[in-house]
Amino acid sequence: MTPQDLVTRNVRLVSLPEVCIQVQALADSPHTTATDIGEVVSKDTALTTRLLKLVNSAYFSLPRRIDTVSRAVNLIGMRELRNLTMAASAAEVFSRIPSTLIDMAAFWQHSVYCGLVARNLAQCCNVLHSERLFTAGLLHDVGRLLMLMKLPDDITNAESIRLQSKKDICEIEQELIGFDHAEVGQALLQHWNMPSNLCTSVLYHHNPGQAHDAHLESALIHIADQVTHAAQESKDPLGSPFYDPYGSLLDSDLNADTISTKALQTIQQDALSITNVGKDDLIIAVGRSAAAFNQVLDLLYPMAWETPR
Repeated sequence: MTPQDLVTRNVRLVSLPEVCIQVQALADSPHTTATDIGEVVSKDTALTTRLLKLVNSAYFSLPRRIDTVSRAVNLIGMRELRNLTMAASAAEVFSRIPSTLIDMAAFWQHSVYCGLVARNLAQCCNVLHSERLFTAGLLHDVGRLLMLMKLPDDITNAESIRLQSKKDICEIEQELIGFDHAEVGQALLQHWNMPSNLCTSVLYHHNPGQAHDAHLESALIHIADQVTHAAQESKDPLGSPFYDPYGSLLDSDLNADTISTKALQTIQQDALSITNVGKDDLIIAVGRSAAAFNQVLDLLYPMAWETPR
């Protein structure tokens, strides 16, 4: 079995909501107007509400309030609106994964924060259309969710080995299954008709130095992933009176220096060379991410505030 087989055999299981598919198709057409997008999105009241709240949040920090989807498209662009629609729809696809298999709250906390860090690092690096890095960071581990749904025993075993050996999870998955979650993530995003550079950055986020295309995006996602792990792992042990299930994600701006120092110990040198990112850039990106994390997580995945057991 290949990553592509895993996706195609479970098409119904990983199908996006219809409104998301329509927005994707419209965004790819050169003749689409902001009004066209607004009419499609407005058919889904819950999605419209989430998108407008997000546009009016600290994620964008726009100077005035936006009250229609078409106005949002005019201000932030069709590409960004498409990405946000994907972000707001992704959790629905995997909402039925049993809590016994994965702590979904922690998964989406990690994903949202990684997306924010990636976007902010991209801005530091003057990357064109930096907002696309948010979507890439948000979905970088989505392949793991599909593998959990269809190969739960293998993935549970792989995680157990990782904790005992400290080996890279992709290496372990390759040995046990023959492919890894990054490959499955790429196949799934290709099935969802996402841009090729986004698919590639997800494929190489564990090994950005191997990326032939989208090497800058891959490196930024890798760095953001390591920064997020450093923030999450900074929490006090369970049972401590200072225990916080979110680690330093909520107040990461207060711990930006410590988080950045720890992340630099695990970030691959290739990624730093490709991006020219330094500690000061990490500190800035962490500070900006903390400012928006609360609102973005609440709007995209309110279930992620549930306290992990």
